[in-house]
Amino acid sequence: MLIALFAVLFVFVIIGLIVVLVVYAWQKEKERTQALQLTANQLGWSFAASVPLNMIPGLERFALFSQGHGREIKNFMYGEASGVKAAVFDYVYITGHGRHRQTHAQSVVYLEPSYLSVPHFSLRPEGFMHKIFQAFGYQDIDFGQRPQFSKDYILRGQDEPAIRQVFNDGLLAFYEAYGGTSTDGGGNQLFVYRGGYRFQPQEIQSYVGLGLNALNLFPRNAPQYPMRRT
Repeated sequence: MLIALFAVLFVFVIIGLIVVLVVYAWQKEKERTQALQLTANQLGWSFAASVPLNMIPGLERFALFSQGHGREIKNFMYGEASGVKAAVFDYVYITGHGRHRQTHAQSVVYLEPSYLSVPHFSLRPEGFMHKIFQAFGYQDIDFGQRPQFSKDYILRGQDEPAIRQVFNDGLLAFYEAYGGTSTDGGGNQLFVYRGGYRFQPQEIQSYVGLGLNALNLFPRNAPQYPMRRT
């Protein structure tokens, strides 16, 4: 009888802890949303706590937004930065199911300059598994004149000659200097982020600046590739 009582109490304690953790997580997310809305106001940008994925048409064409399931865009702030249409948002997606379920969240800087036209590409920090995959033919566009970039990053895309033309020496040097920066691009759309990292409200302006610095190094006279029309 005593053992059964302890078992029941144990279950109630576990349930109580779960409820406390859920409420705590909800409260922290609420505080984050409020802080980011304040940041958007300070920037003179508009803000929405949640938006549909088609808020930015064509997301499925980019590597980050084609992974997993349960995809969500949260804390979406948008406006202009240095004359460029821009947005910053939290992007969440889920991989696996059941015990293997994992939630991935990162903040993303989105830039949509009218003058940009680049081939679709995906740039990621190169990990151990990437090196193994390359042994079996996994694509990685390397640059002999920039061995550090080639060591630090994996660059992929269907039109390799066009991507090589876009990634000039200045752009390669930029990514060497800002290790860990991921970028998806195509047409006149650019997404800059750090995988698995959500910006703190006070970091928003600096990360938008980072994205603009990268954007300014992409050639403006690149060959014309399909652009998203608005």
